[in-house]
Amino acid sequence: SAKPASVRLLDNEQFRLGQALRKECTGFGCIVEYLVKMVSACTNSFSPNKAVCATITYEGSGDEVKYQQRCIGRISSSFGGVSTGPQIGRAGYDLTFAIAYLRDFAMSYHFLAESFETFVPWSRVEEVIVRTKERIVQEHRKRFLPGNPIVSSRVTQLYDNGACVYFYFCMNYEGIAEPSRVYCQIEAAARDEILLCGGSLSHHHGVGKLRAPFMHRISSDSHRRSLLDMKKSLDPHGVFGVCNGLFAATKSEEEI
Repeated sequence: SAKPASVRLLDNEQFRLGQALRKECTGFGCIVEYLVKMVSACTNSFSPNKAVCATITYEGSGDEVKYQQRCIGRISSSFGGVSTGPQIGRAGYDLTFAIAYLRDFAMSYHFLAESFETFVPWSRVEEVIVRTKERIVQEHRKRFLPGNPIVSSRVTQLYDNGACVYFYFCMNYEGIAEPSRVYCQIEAAARDEILLCGGSLSHHHGVGKLRAPFMHRISSDSHRRSLLDMKKSLDPHGVFGVCNGLFAATKSEEEI
């Protein structure tokens, strides 16, 4: 197969963050990195403030990996892509492991951050990313919150008919009353925009209680009644403790 084991596309914000968290290079690696930057600057092939990064993991026999690399290389070069070697790719994956700890550390400085995801058909990926980012910025501005929000996105998993898209939203909450509530309101607005653009309610995080108010947007009345009646007949006293999704006692979208 020409498909690599993993492909992740980072937008410019995450690309620059990953670079900032990299270890300082030494020896020959520094020379290679310097030459790549010089060639890119001289040929104007990309700007550090506009470039995105795809981190790719190959698995298989030597011949299989070489075949996959040739296929990906042809596609990349046809769109002006530059292969930067494994160092930047590893930095991208290291960011995945470190981001939760960065979030906790940032809260010490009045910085609130979280991620949310969706599944999107290929025909809607770009629209979902652009409009969701714009909606978050609008909602942030509408509430007169301090500073500017950091909004980034990443395509993390690929399928034949679409992709999983992650969004990361970070905001300054210094001096803000009930910052968690404000954050949830903006995230709910982002989820509304995702659904309007054709994205799913969730890819793998699930519905739970947080997204339960949106269930009426993705299921029919008859479907909801059937599940609720089944729950009532099989577990009338709530012994199983099923309190998520359709079974959650939640507020409406307007009340979030």
